[in-house]
Amino acid sequence: MAVFKKSAPAAEFRVPSLGEVDAEYHELEQKIVGLRNDQSATAREIAELEQDLRTRRAPAMSSGVAALLGEVVDTTLEKRPARLVELRKHAADIEAAVEILQRHLADRRGQASAAVRAAVKDEYRRRVAAVAEALLQANVAHLELVEIIDQLERGDVAWTALGPMQPNFLGDARDGHVHRYLKEARELGYVA
Repeated sequence: MAVFKKSAPAAEFRVPSLGEVDAEYHELEQKIVGLRNDQSATAREIAELEQDLRTRRAPAMSSGVAALLGEVVDTTLEKRPARLVELRKHAADIEAAVEILQRHLADRRGQASAAVRAAVKDEYRRRVAAVAEALLQANVAHLELVEIIDQLERGDVAWTALGPMQPNFLGDARDGHVHRYLKEARELGYVA
């Protein structure tokens, strides 16, 4: 008798995501992804611009003065502070938009979850029933073990040298954890 038999692999089942079962939820997720990508790009540009501001000095004169003198200056340097302000405002706007979308997503989660539950209900029921059946079988074996232990004790046999192997984690064999699990599974309609 092989104690640890490998069971046949369960049929492949995958719980669909909230976005797969609810188009509005998916659309909100996609908007957040797009904004997060924009947020990353904006943060990179801000960091690059701040680094540029720290390393490159502003010209000693404005581009207008340089033009009058016939000299050339890098005009992009003059635009850096304004661009940095613009980028920081954009980053704050993105964050505010993401927060709003996340609230919308949280509001929609209940409806999307209901659709996922409907999609998995039969498989969930099957798996609960499988656990219930296995627990029933374990409880029968537990009762048989208790019965032999009772016989040994009635015969005043010092039986514990065999190794006391009671499955106490199952609770009492006549009214324990198995019974409570089965009762709840029946009440929820997962088993008869």
